[in-house]
Amino acid sequence: MKKVPLMRMRPVVLSMIVIVLLALAWLPTGGFLPGERTNKPQLYVELTSASMSPRVDDVMFDIRQRIQQRHEWRLVENAAPYAWQLEAEVLESEQLVIVAVLRAPQSETTEQVQEQRFKVQGPYDAMGALPEQFVKVLTDLIENAEKHSTSL
Repeated sequence: MKKVPLMRMRPVVLSMIVIVLLALAWLPTGGFLPGERTNKPQLYVELTSASMSPRVDDVMFDIRQRIQQRHEWRLVENAAPYAWQLEAEVLESEQLVIVAVLRAPQSETTEQVQEQRFKVQGPYDAMGALPEQFVKVLTDLIENAEKHSTSL
């Protein structure tokens, strides 16, 4: 077998080094906080209900599914200061009511917690449209606040 001279292997070695450096540059560095690693707003969702009727379960399931399928934000498992926090409750009365509180991420410059309260309600016949309207309002609030530097 003939030995390959080092000069012929040089371009292959150099290209392998470049590939390794590009792969290392692509990996996230550990210096960023989790809130700074993405440009998308991060959202923590907490859905509750006092009654556990099948209608309320269906509405809560629909809200969860619609929130998870949106591409405007990234969901986080636990509440964190860098994430938007949504607390929503589905209530049954004469109408079906979804009451929510949306809290903006905490910034280092202000200690004040900014929150927005909103409510979506409608008759039981319009039960399918309420989660859609709720997620639309939520999306509008987050997008507008992100455009105006995270203020509600």
